[in-house]
Amino acid sequence: MSFLYPLFLIALIAVAIPVIIHLFNFKRYKTLYFSNVKLLKLIRQESRKKSILKQILILLARIMAIAALVFAFSQPYIPLSNRTSKAAKQIVAVYIDNTFSMKAEGEKGPLLEQSKLKAIEIANSYRAGTQFFIITSDFLPQHQFVLNKEQFIQEVAGIKESPHSPKTSEIFREAIRTISTSAKKTEKTLYILSDFQKSGVDIETIKSDSAIYTYLLPFTSGKTNNLLIDSCWFETPGRKIGQQEKLFVRIRNLSDQAYQKIPVRFTVNDSLKAISNINIAAQEKSVLELDYTNNSEGIQLGKVELDDYPIIYDNSYFLSYQVRGKLHALGITNTQNNGSDYLKSLFTDDELIQYNEFPENNIQISQLKNYECIFLINNQKFSSGLKSELASFVEGGGSLVIFPNRSANLEEYNTLLSSLKGNTINSVDTSSMAISEINYTHELYNDVFAKPENEADMPLIKGYLDFSDKMQKTETTLLKFRNGRNALSVHPLGTGKVYTFAFPLDQKNFNFIRHVIFVPTVYNMVLNSGESQKYAYPIESDDPVILNPDISQNRLKIINSRTKEEFLTEARTIGSGKKQLILDDLSKEAGHYLIQDGDKVIQSVSYNYPRKESIPEFYSENDLTKLIENSGLKQFQIIESSDVNFSETLHDLNNGKQLWKYFILLAIFFLFCEMAVIRFWK
Repeated sequence: MSFLYPLFLIALIAVAIPVIIHLFNFKRYKTLYFSNVKLLKLIRQESRKKSILKQILILLARIMAIAALVFAFSQPYIPLSNRTSKAAKQIVAVYIDNTFSMKAEGEKGPLLEQSKLKAIEIANSYRAGTQFFIITSDFLPQHQFVLNKEQFIQEVAGIKESPHSPKTSEIFREAIRTISTSAKKTEKTLYILSDFQKSGVDIETIKSDSAIYTYLLPFTSGKTNNLLIDSCWFETPGRKIGQQEKLFVRIRNLSDQAYQKIPVRFTVNDSLKAISNINIAAQEKSVLELDYTNNSEGIQLGKVELDDYPIIYDNSYFLSYQVRGKLHALGITNTQNNGSDYLKSLFTDDELIQYNEFPENNIQISQLKNYECIFLINNQKFSSGLKSELASFVEGGGSLVIFPNRSANLEEYNTLLSSLKGNTINSVDTSSMAISEINYTHELYNDVFAKPENEADMPLIKGYLDFSDKMQKTETTLLKFRNGRNALSVHPLGTGKVYTFAFPLDQKNFNFIRHVIFVPTVYNMVLNSGESQKYAYPIESDDPVILNPDISQNRLKIINSRTKEEFLTEARTIGSGKKQLILDDLSKEAGHYLIQDGDKVIQSVSYNYPRKESIPEFYSENDLTKLIENSGLKQFQIIESSDVNFSETLHDLNNGKQLWKYFILLAIFFLFCEMAVIRFWK
């Protein structure tokens, strides 16, 4: 037992007052004379013994009454935690979990509403003058200011759900940062009101701060069935007009029941493009294929959706992309050894690809940025300006295809390959070597052949280049010779890629040109070229939004396609001359956002809510207790949010179990005992 005002115990010397009174009996006795006092002496002796006992009981009752009053005014309490500070000034930070998982129904309604009521109870349990901070999953800047009790209650009432899902350690750091500027001689308390979803709990990484005492209030909900769209992706990387698309949709069933014939719809620009039904077992994943055709150019705003209740935020998945018209390919040719006629024959009158040529001695370098794919065909030399421009072209998202010259100047090519971060050439081998392996899993070939053929009749190559053995970690082999050397490989550079053949494109290698593998190889190089598009972003992601086209000004407008709300932002220049959109202050919700440069919409960005909030896995109070003990967090404690006398529990935790009321009752009891002895003791 401890005392809030221990100095008041000095008043216990007051118990001397009744002792002194009883020691000095001030009662005067009157003498009566009797003729025969023999019997009276016996009565007097017996009465005196009873009187002494009576006086002792009265004395004890008075001593106990005074002592009980002194103890009551000393404010005795039993500490219920290891908190010892009793500072007059208190600062209380309350984190209210307003993530999507808190929309689940508990015994007393939605968990978010329950947590808001508990937060108000917490505020009411503190005395006037206490300072409060609110922390939510958004980490909003307006919640960084000190609030009084009335302001705190008003702010709590306006809290709504948020798509952000911070970790427990992030919440703790935010609390420390928020109240760190407060006075030193201040008692600081943090309350975390949450359902403690496993995906967001990392208590073991928290570094305890002895200046802040933390209470965890877990909320629990009943079992909720949930069917959600987990992710979407296309079969091929590029989106072209007139192309037959295959969109794959991964659906997860997080419930204990199976679903039959659930319709899944895909709309583009609010027009229904595909619909299909799905059957999915309990606690299973399933991938659905949706087929449709791109019939128009420009920005396409897509949405995949299904119907499910009560959790609805993960029923939709937004994605957007840009359908380009004709792709532009360029051949830089050697007039003395021109193998471009084969490419001309392939691309002439093609609906998707426009092919042009520059001779290597008359290249318009400024025009290279207008192409998605560039072929270097049997070139003899490269100017330093061309090498630099080709590296920038690839880093910016273009595709470069290298057919080396048979009598190659190795120094010229190695300088070019070094600038492209590729493997250099060791030597030229004039012998013939057959191609033996195809990388059927690569995007160039994964939809070309009905099935892989290990014993297929492959073309014979006459003369090839031997590259260094210092393999790039990111290099991928596409075609391989029988001797294990690369016939064709690809490696990324920036946002583009470099395809490197080990042999020239000329008449001697007509076996390769007339082989069935030639057309899909070269054609798909162009189809899969150009700047890659990111179809969707999670709201919590820090992935940068890169602007694909050139912009006329750095001041841009972001428009929410659903609400038509506008947001002004800027673009900053990053590597390779690209522009990155600054979206730090954009208030995001799931949906499509259009990027407008002046009066022209140049790009779209689609955001989706994170799916980790959909996983119904939570820590119980016992689990949290074990985590706290294992992490050695002595300043952490669990409070049962379902406690009926919640306010009283909070008061006792903060101030200890108060005993002064019991001592007041004891004082009254002893006074009654004194009165009873005086009145009824005859």
